[in-house]
Amino acid sequence: MENKTGRPFLPIVIVFFVTTLLIWAGRPLLAGWNTDYRVLLGGNSVLLFVTKVSFYLYTRGLRSKANAYSFVRMMYGSLVVKMLVCLLAMSAYILTPGPPNKNGIFGCFILYILYTYLEVRILTQLTRKSPKNA
Repeated sequence: MENKTGRPFLPIVIVFFVTTLLIWAGRPLLAGWNTDYRVLLGGNSVLLFVTKVSFYLYTRGLRSKANAYSFVRMMYGSLVVKMLVCLLAMSAYILTPGPPNKNGIFGCFILYILYTYLEVRILTQLTRKSPKNA
């Protein structure tokens, strides 16, 4: 079966580039709000990577012909991977020397919600188009 995870993932990549551009262009504004733009850029990059892995696991479970349980296993597996990577990234940032930037962490949570919303929306559309559900 051919790999079709690239095209549906395109909106998430576009959001990544637009968000990165907005963060980069808004550095002076973010500094005024006491938000470290480097935290947001790092969080944005981590979220793109972990969303790609999660998206791959979801689509792999969706294409699985074994049974419905394999999709549920992949779904929970991708959820656990996403949460653990985000938790590890946040823990690593908090453990770095110097005070953590709370506004940057809050901004990363907002980005997490945005990426999760897009991923669920795209996967719902893929599920509806799946030949198993026809």
